[in-house]
Amino acid sequence: MRVEITRNVMINGEPVKAGSFVEVDQSIATLLITGDKAKVAPKEAPKPELEIQQKPVSRRGRQKKSSAED
Repeated sequence: MRVEITRNVMINGEPVKAGSFVEVDQSIATLLITGDKAKVAPKEAPKPELEIQQKPVSRRGRQKKSSAED
C-alpha cells in the first residue's frame, strides 16, 4: 500500500522523512495511519513519456576552409 508519511518515522530499520511517499505492507500501513504518522497516498498519475531529442552528430576536423594565405 502506498502511504504519505506525515512525521519522521523508522520503517524496517530505515529512517523515513515526513513528506515522503513509500510502498509498505498493509499491516505496516495500518499501524502508521492509526498512529497518525501517515495517510493514504493518492494513486500515482501515469507519467507522460518524454520525447528524447538526439543531438546532431558533431564532426571533428577543420570547420573553415583554409586560404592560400595560411
